Order: sequence, then structure tokens, then C-alpha cells
Amino acid sequence: MRLVICIFIYFLFISAQCQNKSAQIFPKETIKGLTLVAPPKPFSNSPFDSIRGMNSSWIAVVPYAFCKIGEPVVHFDHHKQDHRWWGEGRPGVQETIMQAKSKGLKIMLKPQIWVGKEWIGNLNFQKVEDWEKWEASYEDFIIPFAKMADSLSVEMVCIGTELKSSIKYRPGFWPKLISKIRHVYKGRLTYAANWDEYELVKFWNKLDYIGVDAYFPLSDDPHPDINKLMSAWEPVMMQLSKTSKKHQRPILFTEYGYLSVDGSGGKTWELEASLASRNYNPDAQATCLNALLACCSKYEFWHGGFLWKWYDNPSQMRRGLEKDHSPQGKPAEEVVRKWYAKL
Repeated sequence: MRLVICIFIYFLFISAQCQNKSAQIFPKETIKGLTLVAPPKPFSNSPFDSIRGMNSSWIAVVPYAFCKIGEPVVHFDHHKQDHRWWGEGRPGVQETIMQAKSKGLKIMLKPQIWVGKEWIGNLNFQKVEDWEKWEASYEDFIIPFAKMADSLSVEMVCIGTELKSSIKYRPGFWPKLISKIRHVYKGRLTYAANWDEYELVKFWNKLDYIGVDAYFPLSDDPHPDINKLMSAWEPVMMQLSKTSKKHQRPILFTEYGYLSVDGSGGKTWELEASLASRNYNPDAQATCLNALLACCSKYEFWHGGFLWKWYDNPSQMRRGLEKDHSPQGKPAEEVVRKWYAKL
């Protein structure tokens, strides 16, 4: 009987090792990241000193491809620059990475897909052959960036962002893609799940971080109270803790942030849809960020995240963006700077 028990324990151990064989062991660190908005033209002045001045140690670099709802194609021209901002094309991405690394910053390369006014999570196809076409096209988009990341010693690649329908209906695609990426890239991998999607993901054990875009709706109060916000975070963190333990992976906020408007701790997607009519409220943004960083930093399984978002030249922000997620020139800027100094 004792022999049977020992054999059973041995096989459990082997099974656990196989489950974890795709993940790599990296030193634990709290990632203090900013998501850099790709500039339309080459940098006139380097933004990386100001990023370091935020006590940030990482940036996310985000090249975009484009999809149309119902069309099984990922559009990304690797050569022509005429329909894409400089910072989103391969030459611009490469130059951004090289400049950032020269300033001692670490990089998460986070290729994303834009679908206009739609949300990418709603991208869906009725026919299997359409899904297969889209998947082949997506692979053609992501693999070259993984190769670039490896050649430039980029520390992390995010393999996808908020692709909820694909995660739900085509789960078999992702382990195969991860295997192909692992073949050409040696660094850390994550996937950026929407806040209501991360429990659907079946392949966390093949990645190094459980990535969450942390736009959890917490409070619709126009002027939120920090203590109430922190209380609202507690059940969210308890659920994230369960997911972290289940998959034996740390939690990384691949995106987090708040708009500078009344009720910014509520449903971000609804606020964005009516941003022009919302009251400007930078103090609410600062309070929400203060609550997030104060609450989340207490948990060992939380390994930091990437603030959405940071402009290389905020003076050139388009009209109306003073209400957006950027903390630049607002009270939230000092909140993030102080917390990043502590973490």
C-alpha cells in the first residue's frame, strides 16, 4: 500500500512538472510600467528621461494591426508607413525599443489589434474556415514581432490583448501559437485578458504571467472615497489570488488606469463612449490610482503592471484627450511617481 501511495505521489509530481514546463523562472520583481503611446513621427525629444523620472522601470511598446468585424484578416503592412503612425511600424518599434533600452528601461512588446469603434473582444466568426484564416493571419502578424523581440533582448512579449471570443471559442489555437513563439523567443510571455475574461483562459500554465487588463468597475461615485475604493478592491483581489494559486503564476496588470472624469472608478467602456459630455475630474483619477496601488501592492502574487497610458509629447495630445487615461500634468502623475518609488 505504501508503494502504491509513493507511486501515486511521484506521478502527481511528474504531472505538475509537465504542467509547468513551458514557464521559465525569472527573478521576482514588481513591474513599474508605463504604456507608451506610439508617436506619429520619430521622437523630436526623447521621452525616456521623463519616464525614468516617474520611477518607472518598464515600458509597454504597442504596435497595432487592424481588423474589420466579419473579415478574417489581420492587416499589417510591414513595409509601407503611409497609413500607420511611425511608432506602430516595425522601424519605429525597433527604434523605440533601442532608445528605451539605452536608458535602462525594460520592455514589454505588446502587439494589439484595433477594430475602430468596436471592441476587439467581439471579433467573432461563424465559420471554422474563417477562424482558421484569421488565426493564420494573426500568426503572421505576431511571430515577426516575437523574432524582433528576441533579437533586441526584449524582456517580455504579450501574445494577445482582450481577444475574448477567440479565447472562448478557439482555445486550441493559443497553445499552438505559444509553442511557435517559444521556438523563436526566449523571454517572458503573457496574455492580456480583459478584466471579465481572465478566468476563461485555459493556457495560463504555458505563460509566465497571468495578464489582466484591470478595468474592474468599482464605484460610480463622481468623487470616490479612497477607503471605499480599497474595500471594493478586496473581493477582486481575493478572486485574482485564487486564479494565481490555481495556475501557479503571478498576476500582472497588463493595463490599468482611469479616465480623468467624474465616476472614473466605474465602467470605463461606458465613460469612454460619452467622454465629451463627462465632467473633467483629475482628482477622481488620482484617488482611483492611489487606491489601486495601495491595495494591490499588499499582495505577494501581484507583480505590478503597466499604466495606460503615457504620451511622448503631451503638448501635442489631440483636443479632448485631457480627459483620457494619461496622468501627465494632473495630480495622478505625482501619485504614480510616489508609488513607483516605493514599489
